[in-house]
Amino acid sequence: MMVSDIMQKRFGIMKSGVLVLCVLLALTGNGCTEPDTEKVIPDACPDLGLLVTQADVTDTLDPYGRPIVTGNVFPASAKAIFLVFSLSDDMCCKTLNVRWFQNSQLDPIQIEDNLHAQFPIKLTLRAPAEGFMPGEYHVSIYVDLWERLSLPFVII
Repeated sequence: MMVSDIMQKRFGIMKSGVLVLCVLLALTGNGCTEPDTEKVIPDACPDLGLLVTQADVTDTLDPYGRPIVTGNVFPASAKAIFLVFSLSDDMCCKTLNVRWFQNSQLDPIQIEDNLHAQFPIKLTLRAPAEGFMPGEYHVSIYVDLWERLSLPFVII
C-alpha cells in the first residue's frame, strides 16, 4: 500500500489533503516566513519632549569644558561668559538656538543658531575690547521657536 492510501483510510480524503499541503509548505518554506514589508519611518518626531536638563553660566571652565564656579554674578573684567548645558535627548528634527541679551533689551547682543554640537554644549559670550558693560544680562535657550530656559546673570 502506498502512503496516500494509508492516510486516506486513517484520516479521510479532506484531512489527508490538508496534511499533505502542510507538509509540503513546511518542506519548501513557503508561507512560513513573514512577508517582506517596506520599512516605514514614522512621521512623529521623537524629540517633541526635548528638555534642557542641566544649564550653568560661568566665567571659568576646567580643562574638560565643565564649569568650575557657577553663579549669576561676574566681574566686568571677565574675558568671557560661558553657557554650558545638556539636553534630555539627542535632537533629530528640532532646531536649537541661543540668544544672549543685555539690560532687558529686545534685540540680542549675540545669536547662535542651528546648533548641532556634542553634548554637553558649551557656548561663549566674549567680552568686547573695552570689557563687559556692567548691568543685567540673560541667555535664553530655544528649541524651535519656544523658549525652554532663560538664565539671568549680572556683570558688576
